[in-house]
Amino acid sequence: MWPRVNRAAEEFYCRLLQEFDEEKKGIHNDPFIYEADVQVQLISKGQPNPLKNILDENDVVFIVEKLPLEKEETSHVEEPQCEETAISDLSTGENVGPLALPVGRASLLLLLLNLFTHTVGLPACSNYILITYWCTHLRLHNVPFYFFTGQLIGLYTMAHNPNMTHLKIHHPVTALPPLWVRCDSSDPEGTCWLGAELVTTNSIAGIVLYTVSCKADKTYSVNLEDLKSSHKKRHHLSIVTTRGFAQYELFKSTALDDTLAASQTTITLDISWSPVDEILQSPPLSSTATLNLKVESGEPRGPLNHLQRELKFLLVLADGLRTGVSEWPEPLEVKSAVELVQEFLNDLNKLDEFGDSTKKDTEIVKHDSAAVDRSIECLFTVRGDLDFAEQLWFKMSGSVVSYQDLVKCFTLIIQSLQRGDIQPWLHSGSNSLLSKLIHQSYHGTMDTVTLSGTIPVKMLLEIGLDKLKKDFISFFIGQELASLNHLEYFITPSVDIQEQVYRVQKLHHILEILVSCMLFIKPQHELLFALTQSCIKYYRQNPLDEQHVFQLPVRPAAVKNLYQSEKPQKWKVEISGGQKKVKTVWQLSDSAPVDHLSFHKPGKDDVSELTLNGSLEERIFFTNLVTCSQVHFK
Repeated sequence: MWPRVNRAAEEFYCRLLQEFDEEKKGIHNDPFIYEADVQVQLISKGQPNPLKNILDENDVVFIVEKLPLEKEETSHVEEPQCEETAISDLSTGENVGPLALPVGRASLLLLLLNLFTHTVGLPACSNYILITYWCTHLRLHNVPFYFFTGQLIGLYTMAHNPNMTHLKIHHPVTALPPLWVRCDSSDPEGTCWLGAELVTTNSIAGIVLYTVSCKADKTYSVNLEDLKSSHKKRHHLSIVTTRGFAQYELFKSTALDDTLAASQTTITLDISWSPVDEILQSPPLSSTATLNLKVESGEPRGPLNHLQRELKFLLVLADGLRTGVSEWPEPLEVKSAVELVQEFLNDLNKLDEFGDSTKKDTEIVKHDSAAVDRSIECLFTVRGDLDFAEQLWFKMSGSVVSYQDLVKCFTLIIQSLQRGDIQPWLHSGSNSLLSKLIHQSYHGTMDTVTLSGTIPVKMLLEIGLDKLKKDFISFFIGQELASLNHLEYFITPSVDIQEQVYRVQKLHHILEILVSCMLFIKPQHELLFALTQSCIKYYRQNPLDEQHVFQLPVRPAAVKNLYQSEKPQKWKVEISGGQKKVKTVWQLSDSAPVDHLSFHKPGKDDVSELTLNGSLEERIFFTNLVTCSQVHFK
């Protein structure tokens, strides 16, 4: 039998090594199938990691899970055996996401781990005797032999054990990323993960075996001293250290109705400290705190809604210029674009009414953003020095619905300039085609422009780019958050027009982040300036990414009013001592920390309805316990 185990370990290790080598080359593969009903996936650094909510794991890991069933097969999945457990089986024909392996099967992994790490010096016959003894002791003597050879953590451990020199594996063995197995929590402890992580110095010295349990209930009972005593006993320690962690949800967007989905905007505060005095201790002011902001642009109820509409129209023009096809948005104005532009030109032709027309346009724009919170309204208002091209942008961006509209509108404008009916005022510094024509009209001569092909689209795109750049400059410099040098990358006209649009899009996202912070955090200027510089630095080096979480260190004393009267959405204590990787973690959270289990949720009669930042006492509790054991190979 032992040669079959050796061969299985060799094959599995080589398959994992292949995935790891390809990942280092930037090749990302789909999960590979093992043993017909199991799949293994390599999660790269920076990708969504299912362990992050428990261990803050964000490095490369292998995830082992049950192979998803086809929809027509899922209806045959057995119903849960026990109705009392808080965790239910996933047995519908819908796409249920990740699937877990039975704990009974996963428990055999730990059996193999102990066998492979502690009996390496015995002959094969002795190994066989031990297997028989353990199987009999655990009442597993009727289990087919393949049941053992397929246990992935056991094979993973065996392949890395330097004492297994008889394996046909290139030595020294390459240390692979940690291996984690999803479990279904069907045991009394509620085991939801089993993991194995190598201990390396100059070579592979051992392995740490993790067990993660999860339970859902309306009450919890745990004592910090009991956790510390358990850790000391398990790892033969006399002294341990404790570190606390609390996460507060400062803002999370919610859906107002079925037609308006919630955005992905979230603002949280992470606080850590040491030592911990008691369970659910409030973080002291000596803690280390970090503000986390993930902001999705285009919040329909946000104070920048009018700017977002302008940016959206700018992107329509950019796509049209690039592809030759434009998907025009619904108009915001009742009158057509041609009517609005003609009225605008008529007003400009009456020089004594020019000032009033400028004032009227500015008031209309401000009315569009009248829903802005009073604390923010004074921070970002429409500029009062809108020139001819910027007012024209407002008229056309809310009313143009076709290419023909563009041609007719620019025809009216060019004819008015040629006749000398208008001599509009412009800001300096614009290189747009319309600005050149206007400056030429001052001298009575103008180039001939053929309004065909992409020219009308590009003319309006140039006007919109100039306008939005000036808006952003006005805000960042007016609030003393950045200088022109800081903004140069985003506003330079020296790159092609598509790249200009892309950089303006980045700058708009920075503005969304800052305004969200102003609205919900109300930070001091020092913190806001630091956040601005952090965002600018990130976007000078990285592509647009609205899923990126911007992090900013803060002093707890500066934000204490945001969390001291609130309950955390997650509270955790980590107990450690001796070896760095050996630790016990207990965590309490108000949301399920694992994505492969379905938790029974009490009805409305059992638990009160929840509100944003509702206290933990009103909610169902999710408790996690992480324990581990370290095994030395030598």
